[in-house]
Amino acid sequence: MLRRKARGGVVCCKKRMNFLEMQLTRRVEMSMMYYVNLRSATEVSDMSLIKCPKCGEMFSDSYKTCPFCEEDEAYYSGKARKGRGRRTAESSRRRAPSILGPVAVVVLILLVVLVVWLIFGDRIKEAIEGSEKPPVTDVDTPDDSPVTTPDDTAVTPTISLNRTVLVLSVGDKESLKVNGTEETVAWSSSDPTVASVTSSGDVTALTKGNAVITAAVGEESVACTVTVKSEDDTSGDSGTTTKPNDTTKPGGTTTTKPSTGSVDVSKLTLESEYGTTIKPNDGTFDISLPAGLSCSFTVKGTDMTAAWSSADSSIATVSSDGTVKTVSRGETTLTIKLGSTEVKCLLRVTK
Repeated sequence: MLRRKARGGVVCCKKRMNFLEMQLTRRVEMSMMYYVNLRSATEVSDMSLIKCPKCGEMFSDSYKTCPFCEEDEAYYSGKARKGRGRRTAESSRRRAPSILGPVAVVVLILLVVLVVWLIFGDRIKEAIEGSEKPPVTDVDTPDDSPVTTPDDTAVTPTISLNRTVLVLSVGDKESLKVNGTEETVAWSSSDPTVASVTSSGDVTALTKGNAVITAAVGEESVACTVTVKSEDDTSGDSGTTTKPNDTTKPGGTTTTKPSTGSVDVSKLTLESEYGTTIKPNDGTFDISLPAGLSCSFTVKGTDMTAAWSSADSSIATVSSDGTVKTVSRGETTLTIKLGSTEVKCLLRVTK
């Protein structure tokens, strides 16, 4: 009997010790929880402590009920702890609004607008431009384009001849060449009895007179005027000759041109057979002619008979009537003697 009592007392003591140990453990756990909750509660402003009237423990006013009492009740009842003792600050604290939602909405709207523009952009643009443009009415406007005449539509030839004027003596030959084309040239003479031309452009002077040599390439053509003189007209190329001083007027009256005296060179001019007038420069005439050309010059501004001479007949010769015939390239001096006055002409013969 005593043994049973003693055994029962031991059991009771063990239970009591276990209960006290559990209570102590719970107190330590609660203290640690309180410390943790206290540290987190410091983030909340105006925090204060409340003493529980039931267990006498101090707890934060952020709890609705005493957490220590809830723990004891849950322990003795064997039920899980309910969430009544959670902090009101945490439950009532609102989360900060996030900007991800509005940003996502804006991006979605932009994507939709972009897709619509890619698909229907052209139609939308045409509709906008069509609404802005006023209706177009047919109005007869005057034609401001210039009126072309036959002269305005004339095409400048693209071909040319190496010579456009030829002065030849009977029996002389000269070659003409067409520049600016490699096509076949059709040659023709306006008077084959005066000057003939071959298919290669070789001109032959036959009789005294004038003729026009024409070179045609397709629809274009160029021409060269040929003057053929007799041998009598070109005689006296070498040396100095003087025209007769006596001239006979109608009715048999004979007058003699003065052969003496002096003249004012500044008033003299030279006129070529082609209508070119040359004036002296410091008392000297300056003439430039191509090689192989024959040209007649007349002294204007005096009644005296002109006597012509050439300083170098290998470059150019001159006849009694003032016909200059160039021979080769170079320079020579032609002398015109008018009475006691000698006038110099610088002749340049080009290629």
